[in-house]
Amino acid sequence: MSYYGKVLAGFIVLNLYLNIGIATSSQFWLQVLLVLLFFPLLKGILKLTKLKDFHQVGINFHSKWGKNLAIGFAIGFFFWLIKYMLVYLLGGFEVTGVMPLVNMFMTLFMVMLTFFIGSFLNDIIIRGYVFGHLKERIPLKWVFMISITLYALDDVWNEGFSISNTLFSLILGLSLTYAIYKTGSIWATTGIHWGLNVCYGIFNGTLGSSNAGIIITNFGTPSIQLELINYLVPLAMFLFVYLLRNKFAKVV
Repeated sequence: MSYYGKVLAGFIVLNLYLNIGIATSSQFWLQVLLVLLFFPLLKGILKLTKLKDFHQVGINFHSKWGKNLAIGFAIGFFFWLIKYMLVYLLGGFEVTGVMPLVNMFMTLFMVMLTFFIGSFLNDIIIRGYVFGHLKERIPLKWVFMISITLYALDDVWNEGFSISNTLFSLILGLSLTYAIYKTGSIWATTGIHWGLNVCYGIFNGTLGSSNAGIIITNFGTPSIQLELINYLVPLAMFLFVYLLRNKFAKVV
């Protein structure tokens, strides 16, 4: 099998393992086990494709990895909070209550944990794996475009296919892909991804229901203005990430 054939086969295995194996498991401890087994699986695939170690797919615990993760989280959370505020001001949803305090902290913990794991593993597969295998073999602009396209296609697992969601994913993918391109490791990307997902989880819980979040909402009828917000906020976030690019620590 050719190099690219091995890389593609490894990508498919990892993607199916995450989206069918881990994501669809209904048992918490089985999910934990599957997450732990993801890394030996990844290691085996990297040996097959002749990459030396995890750091070549962006899992590099350099001295500033925590800083990159924290900055990324703040960016993702902040822009998604702006997104929800704009949707609220335009009548996109109404707040009908908040979760009882006795359940709030456990829900927040699960939102933080679940979305960190989901963001981290997705970023390893869609960005770290792609950049690690292709950046030395084809022009970076093509690696960038491949990674963004794969992200948009991969989101079909969660949201189904639609033109609007594909466009949204392509625009959001700009920030996530640029962050790993600029820093050479996965942490800034995962931070952004994690932060926006946590904000989403506060309003929708871990399963995407308006009644399962810490803030309980009732969403109204979609409109053109609300649709535009879905595109403009991630685009603004990309511009912000680009302007802030030198604040991230870069792996040399």
